[in-house]
Amino acid sequence: MPRFRSRTLLAVCLAALGTAAAGLEPAHAFTVAGASDTVVVAPGGTFTVDFVVKDPDAPFNAFDLDVHFDPAKLTSYPMSPTTLQRGALMVDACTLNAPFHIFTPGPDSLVGTLVILCSGVSVTGPGTIYRLRFTAAATNAWTQLTLGPGTSFYNGGPRVNGVVKRAVVVKIGSPVLDAGGQPRLPSMPALDPIAPNPARAGHALALSFSLPRAESSEVVVMDAQGRRVAGAPWALREAGAQRLEVALPPLAPGRYTITLRTESGVTRSRPWVVLR
Repeated sequence: MPRFRSRTLLAVCLAALGTAAAGLEPAHAFTVAGASDTVVVAPGGTFTVDFVVKDPDAPFNAFDLDVHFDPAKLTSYPMSPTTLQRGALMVDACTLNAPFHIFTPGPDSLVGTLVILCSGVSVTGPGTIYRLRFTAAATNAWTQLTLGPGTSFYNGGPRVNGVVKRAVVVKIGSPVLDAGGQPRLPSMPALDPIAPNPARAGHALALSFSLPRAESSEVVVMDAQGRRVAGAPWALREAGAQRLEVALPPLAPGRYTITLRTESGVTRSRPWVVLR
């Protein structure tokens, strides 16, 4: 398939969560990645995010993209017609039929679904699979676009297993550039509020955080007495905003502290409550 240019790319890595929770580097089913994890937009400006499959690997013929954003900082600005949001990789795979397409907007989330309608046809990339457009708030701010739990890929019906989601950092305001002329990320590491919080015992934990550079890191769960009750180390190949879903063992109801620890010795902590 041909390559396609895009202004902004969203990075997502697909991997086996079970090995990540066990402390091993995940084995990727395939990779959806971006040339940049950061978008810089003027206050009140509009920008487009292209979701791109970067490397050919595991085939798929359908997907759901569940994109979440802060409505106080970003507003969805759907393309007209919304068929323009369909990525060329999916459209060009089947010249006989346009892909089945559903776009479901919400106040703080968007879901795009595409299914290739030619029997037996699937894609592996590289190429664009979907596009979304947003308008930034009128004031300077940092925010993120994240992929929620509804993000899934399928091939002929069965799901392509294992999804580790990566976020895009959006800087609203004049860009601050590093020595290489690239937009500088905010002060990091940073750990966003935990979700869900409070949570029921046995629920998967969604973690959003940012790193200034790629380095080994771990998430540690401590109980109210300061005892370590769970942990999940992993290796990261890129800096920037990250979103992971971590399967933790069942924990007793109570108050906990979740801490992000990096190889460089920096820690960031958030309170977390488990309900019955």
